[in-house]
Amino acid sequence: MPTTSVAARPSARVRGPFAAVGLVALALVLAGCSTASSRPLNDYSGEPKGVEAPASSAGGAAFAVWLKDGAQFAVALYGSSSCPPKVASVSVTASNQLKATLEPAPGGVCTRDYVPHTTVFATPSGISTTSDVTIKLPDSTLTLPGLQG
Repeated sequence: MPTTSVAARPSARVRGPFAAVGLVALALVLAGCSTASSRPLNDYSGEPKGVEAPASSAGGAAFAVWLKDGAQFAVALYGSSSCPPKVASVSVTASNQLKATLEPAPGGVCTRDYVPHTTVFATPSGISTTSDVTIKLPDSTLTLPGLQG
């Protein structure tokens, strides 16, 4: 009669460390979600609707403003109307700092005009609206002034 071998079940002492490693890996994955990028709520030609552009934007300087009492914010960038600069996503790097990623420039011919384009985002949880918030762009930094409570 042939003998068959049966694999031994791992003991609780062996499974314990593997279970702990699995829980740590899950915690790291979930923690990584808290720094996930936010996608735009809206994107349109022109300056942010319903707010006055700051004086610093005269001459076509990029700017950011709070919308809906801090529930949202908008980033206005200036460039060609046929190939507008757009913010693709933002991610939280601190309670008062965001990092913005721009969409790649489209290929082809762009008009030589210089107009504003607005991208609107929901304010991520963990961002304090009562203190100044900086938005780091690839070539500049914008400031959202803190809202008065």
